[in-house]
Amino acid sequence: MNHFVHPDLLFGIPLVLALLILLYWHSQKKAEQKLNKLVSFKLKGQLLPAHSPRRKITKFCLFIGAIVFLLFALAGPQWGTSQRSITPKGIDILIAVDLSKSMLARDVRPNRLERVKLSLTNLLPKVKGDRLGLIAFSGSSFLQCPLTLDHQAFAKSLDELKVGLIPRMGTNLALPIQEAARSFSKDDTDKFLILISDGEDLEGQGLAQAKLAAEQGIRIYTIGIGSKEGSFIVTDPVGQDPQNFLTNRQGERIVTKLDEDSLRYIAQSTGGQFLSIGPTGEGISYVFSELQAFGQKKMHEQFSTTLPINRYQFFVLIGLLFLFSEFLTPSAKQKPMGVSFNSMLVLILFFTGCWKSENIRQAEEAIEKGEPSKAAELYLQEIENLESKEDENLGTLYLNAGLALFGAKEYQTAEEYLNRALHRSTDSPNIQSTALNTLGNIYYAKANSFLDRQDVSQARSTWEKAREYYSSALSIDGNQLAKDNLDSLNQQIQERIESLVSKIKGLVWRDINGNGKVDPEEPPLKSIVYWDRNNNGEHNQSEEPFIETDSQGRFAFEWISATYPTSLKIGSLLADDNQTKKDLLIPLFPAPPPPMNPQMVKNHALSLDQSGEHIIAIPWRGAPVLKGKVWNDTDGDSILDANESGSSAATIFLDENGNFQIDENETSFKPGEDGSFSHAVPPGQFSVCILPDNEEANITRPIDDHKAYLTWVDFEQNSQALLFGLQEDGNGSNSSDPNQDQANQSSPPESSEESNEDENQPAQSSEEVNALYERLLQETESKSEPLQLEPQFSEPVNAGRDY
Repeated sequence: MNHFVHPDLLFGIPLVLALLILLYWHSQKKAEQKLNKLVSFKLKGQLLPAHSPRRKITKFCLFIGAIVFLLFALAGPQWGTSQRSITPKGIDILIAVDLSKSMLARDVRPNRLERVKLSLTNLLPKVKGDRLGLIAFSGSSFLQCPLTLDHQAFAKSLDELKVGLIPRMGTNLALPIQEAARSFSKDDTDKFLILISDGEDLEGQGLAQAKLAAEQGIRIYTIGIGSKEGSFIVTDPVGQDPQNFLTNRQGERIVTKLDEDSLRYIAQSTGGQFLSIGPTGEGISYVFSELQAFGQKKMHEQFSTTLPINRYQFFVLIGLLFLFSEFLTPSAKQKPMGVSFNSMLVLILFFTGCWKSENIRQAEEAIEKGEPSKAAELYLQEIENLESKEDENLGTLYLNAGLALFGAKEYQTAEEYLNRALHRSTDSPNIQSTALNTLGNIYYAKANSFLDRQDVSQARSTWEKAREYYSSALSIDGNQLAKDNLDSLNQQIQERIESLVSKIKGLVWRDINGNGKVDPEEPPLKSIVYWDRNNNGEHNQSEEPFIETDSQGRFAFEWISATYPTSLKIGSLLADDNQTKKDLLIPLFPAPPPPMNPQMVKNHALSLDQSGEHIIAIPWRGAPVLKGKVWNDTDGDSILDANESGSSAATIFLDENGNFQIDENETSFKPGEDGSFSHAVPPGQFSVCILPDNEEANITRPIDDHKAYLTWVDFEQNSQALLFGLQEDGNGSNSSDPNQDQANQSSPPESSEESNEDENQPAQSSEEVNALYERLLQETESKSEPLQLEPQFSEPVNAGRDY
């Protein structure tokens, strides 16, 4: 049996000794020859009383002894064996739970999200000894609970999950995978993520991110929840009968289905497995059993390893003692005081510097000099040297590196090493507490950075993470620094947010009487309120944030600005289910402040002199509309008969200059296929004329000389039915009595077609409606007054699907 790791080094010991003896003999011979030239042999004792060849030989022998023992230590002496004894540790499991609105569907009981929470809670005893972490995600994601052995803390974080916890809705399966990759330590060899979702990956990035995660050694198990047939999304609280459902903008109920394919592909790309959750959480139970079996197998392999015992320490100690004795032995005769001084000097050097790494010593000096970047670099070098040896001091080194990186403002790398320190030092409360407190400081700094960029949503989420880290540090060992930081965080960031945030709230309603007040008979309007960034009066969903009002037309949001005064433009767009389909409604906005052109207003120009609360009133009114019909008067009697059909072979125009001819600058439009027309105009008096496409056609109605109507319209009012009769062959005659015809013109006859006129009116294009807004807003002034509202505030979200 070989008792040395490097036995070949033993054969070099005699050679090294022979070489050292030869060098020593040669050097002493030369020195003696030089001394004999200067001093005669008889006078050496008188002239050189301290000279002692015996002491030199003694020092050399001690030096030789030290070299021999150190060479034996370098050869790696080993004898005896030991069974490796370690404290059993579980595995690390991150669980990502979908919080999109589709998780409210009730195709499992009580609904998808509650079933997930109940299943996980019931199975927690099954993973005793494993560290669990929780990731919440929908349109964004965050680490709800860091990896911890405290399953009660995990259960509390799980219980707090609810739809709406993340302001940005949607489902992006790539985000929890990215969050998991950041949360695992790089030195973890086994990384497991359990992804629980209905699989509706609206962004389509999940599979690509899963492939990247597989390269980092992350294995993903996906749990599908829901049915393939799909289910409506119920918005009523659990326990109440489903009465209200999530609808799209067309008022149709949204159906959410389980997308097994996307979840299966994600799992397979990482070597994991896809399972359905089952009625009582069987899928999650199976995954937990698989991971537990993997952990037990790994621990068994570790315990079955027999290791030889290293004995180099004894040889190193003897070698150092020889060196120490050699150093203390003078080569010449000395007084006792000199020996004592040398001994003290050696002891000081021994206890202050011999056992401390050079990298650590220089890193501590760099910290004292205020050079955290240099200190971090030195700590990282030391970590690189010790990681392969599994040194027991790695937890402290990870912590020191994280602290130095934090001081150098390298927050992302600092967070990585602090998490390593947490993972490495589960049995060291002091390291855990210090690391958690510093992580809180990192997220505090991030929150300030987000506030500098006026990103309130991100600032608040990072603020909450900082609070969680400070609270965790405080709960471990009553860390007073963490307590002070928590108190400071609650005060400082809140004050800073309040100094930058304006709370804007308002109401959208139909102002029927035009007095600018919300009267009892005037209905609220459900609508979209958006930030009109480009001031064009239209909503660009991909670039302009928006919120939806509640069913009472109320809305509220927060606006942040680094400086005041500031301004923003607020637009409004009615929802499809506002119950005003029979009327064309338009918003009325006040004239903007100078120097803006009051004739070009397309939105509510809100000026914010300072942070605080601001109220917006957005009234909508029914637009004045010209309505009527063009028909084929085949018998030429100027009366719309039941057997006569509508005609679109003409152009209707508004005669503004009184020449009864269509001019280039005059408004004109075509009737629909059935001859009916409905056109919005500004309030006022209009002369409405007709121009047949066929110049030979005869206009049988109206029968006055100019073949025109003179009519008056106002807000919330449509014109009388304007009937235009055309006889295509041009041979018709007006044989009826003029007085009777005039009476017919004033009181248009009714027919079955005419009674359905409202339903058959052609809808105006968006270009026509926008043009109408401009005309109306040039002539109209808002009369809105401040409103007393108490809506709930919410953050604006990006456009897109929200379930």
